[in-house]
Amino acid sequence: MYTSKDYALLILRLTTVFVFLPHGLAKAFDWSMATGMFSAMGFPGFFGPIIGIVEVIASLLLIVGLFTPWTSLAILVIMAAAITGVHLPASIAAGSATPALERDVVLVGAALMLMAFGPGAVALGQRNAPMVNAASQRSMEQ
Repeated sequence: MYTSKDYALLILRLTTVFVFLPHGLAKAFDWSMATGMFSAMGFPGFFGPIIGIVEVIASLLLIVGLFTPWTSLAILVIMAAAITGVHLPASIAAGSATPALERDVVLVGAALMLMAFGPGAVALGQRNAPMVNAASQRSMEQ
């Protein structure tokens, strides 16, 4: 029997993918665009397609709930780099938070939640996150 927590984690995984996947698809399937975009932002251009492929793979794993803590860590690292290297400087220059900054901060929050609680029972992977110790897990279940 699934709990409301399991369904909530499923919804969190799916909405994270809904926001994250389109950006990965664009970079994974249009390498010249991705290379140019990363070069224009001051990053080595070859990172563009690599990041796009990682984003697509992470999204697919997140949909089915496999390797969720590691997939979430990949999302966290990618979003932290985007926030600090691109969106935060652009927001400071604009004088207010840009929509891209706000989106990426929400993705960081989602990744942290999935790292802490795992994919839930409605997943192919483990129900519990390996990053949570057994004592903490028992207290969360009560």
